[in-house]
Amino acid sequence: MKVAVLIRVYDRIEDLKYNLRIISDTWKDNEYYVIVVSNGKSNGFDIMPESIPLIDKLVILDENAGHRRGNSQLLMEGMKYIPSDCKYTLILEADTWMHGDRVISKYIGLLGKSDFAVWASADWYDKYYALATDFALIKSDYIIKNPGIFDFELFPECHISNFLRDTNAGYIWIEENMPVHVPSYVKYGYPYIPNIKEGRFYVFPKSKTVTHHIEFLKGGMEQKKRYFNIVSGTDYFAGARCGHKAWNRFKMRFWIGLTRLFVKRSWYGKKTYKDLSTPAGLPKRGK
Repeated sequence: MKVAVLIRVYDRIEDLKYNLRIISDTWKDNEYYVIVVSNGKSNGFDIMPESIPLIDKLVILDENAGHRRGNSQLLMEGMKYIPSDCKYTLILEADTWMHGDRVISKYIGLLGKSDFAVWASADWYDKYYALATDFALIKSDYIIKNPGIFDFELFPECHISNFLRDTNAGYIWIEENMPVHVPSYVKYGYPYIPNIKEGRFYVFPKSKTVTHHIEFLKGGMEQKKRYFNIVSGTDYFAGARCGHKAWNRFKMRFWIGLTRLFVKRSWYGKKTYKDLSTPAGLPKRGK
């Protein structure tokens, strides 16, 4: 199967370098056409020379639409370069690393069996219908026919769910990347959540994925490499060796799994679709 991989990047150029290497080294089930769209050049964030040979199509945008529109800008520009022979497209943040492509192949199979579902990603919020955009697999035909899927400003995860509803299309949750958040009443440090204000997990051992923003990590990029070695069960980053990988993966699974017992809004109320016509405050995380 030929799959387009649409990676967007602003300033996480080092993350991109390692991500491209991981894809080249460990994604072997399918044939991948890698598109990288960058809008950071005007601010000094140049793609590293060693990354360029691992990119099939590099798109450099001269102007940055800014924080609120930048993500949409990158996706809408990148979708123009999806090859016609790629039945599926994976949209990926530069800092989202996954060892191996088993999960991609699994959800290609599940989407292929469905006439209704066109999108697969993690469930993002507990209160609102919202789908993760850092790692999402989509039927390419749907993107081409519905470019508005990526035309958002605020709350992209909610926009995606609302757009699918409005176009009578469905989705599948990538359960290996869930849960994403702890409930908002968790006010103090929780294992594997480096930024409690955001309340988000950055390790997903079931899919062998890490998504850390390195500024939240003590040890920065080296710590992210250690986490990647742990979730993958390998010494992929030889200079970031860590012992007791199996024990560390067990701890990750335990603390992530424990949050499934926390009281959540979905226990006593149904999800709703967020009204995006009058932007208000951010949705409460995981509540």
